[in-house]
Amino acid sequence: MTAHENTAHSAVLKILGRLLVFAIFCGAAWLLYTEIRKYSLSQILDSIGRIPTAALVASLIFAIINYIILIGYDWLALKAIHKKLSLPKVSLVSFIGQAVSYNFGALLGGSAVRFRFYSLWGFSPMEFVRLILMLAVTFWIGALGLTGALFIFFPPDIPEELGVHLPFSPFFLGTILLAVAVGYLVICAVLHKPLHIFRREFSFPPFHIASAQALVAGADLICAGACLYILLPADSGIGFFEFLPAYLLAMVAVVLTHVPGGAGVLEVIILHLTDIDRQSVLAALICFRVIYYLLPLLLAALIFVLHEIITRTGKAQ
Repeated sequence: MTAHENTAHSAVLKILGRLLVFAIFCGAAWLLYTEIRKYSLSQILDSIGRIPTAALVASLIFAIINYIILIGYDWLALKAIHKKLSLPKVSLVSFIGQAVSYNFGALLGGSAVRFRFYSLWGFSPMEFVRLILMLAVTFWIGALGLTGALFIFFPPDIPEELGVHLPFSPFFLGTILLAVAVGYLVICAVLHKPLHIFRREFSFPPFHIASAQALVAGADLICAGACLYILLPADSGIGFFEFLPAYLLAMVAVVLTHVPGGAGVLEVIILHLTDIDRQSVLAALICFRVIYYLLPLLLAALIFVLHEIITRTGKAQ
């Protein structure tokens, strides 16, 4: 296959990928619309107004704590690829990168923002690719381990209307997911040399970094889930660890579908997986979007603009 054919093939796959993401978004948006149209705007606003101020403040505190925890992703990725940066720089790129990723997707915005910062600080393209890979590994190890444990002890009921049919029990699936996460830790503990697969070198981080990856990602997902859970009605009758599997499934679906911000996907899955008054859940999701997604994005945009102004002013002098 010629270079021209390779380029054409890549372009076609890229277009098909975007069409698939758009189709998923349209499907999720339609399902969400069919749910929202059951209620009037006044009903939704009334439900939002019923959320206690204390719950809103608590949700905001959980969001702040969560974004602090997220610094661990970049910090551990830097440790894994043997690079050093000051904590203020790591915090800066982590906050802006995560806020943009959550709203526009890692592929559309988050990676580009991170590349801007890391290239400015002297990282080579290959070092940046390795760092992004470690960020992804951190999320998936935490997500698989936590989801596996919850599926074992708090198996969720998946409604038929979601169109998801597991070929085996949640307990069995949870055991597999947990085994994958534990397997990664074992490999990191016993394998100290790089692997060579298809003429490419793959290095695993030391066990202490791998363990920290699992803990950071697990804490991230638990804290983010708490940020939404605290907004649900106090008399909903659902415990936090019963709600958390639904939230994790929603977040995994958001990451896999690559829909920017998980728009529609997150809402549809949470609405169908929680056995609570859907009007109240919808109100909680709207507030969660504002607190966890929009407010950090606005702050990140302001910080990014100020950073660019300072950087350009410094170069001009």
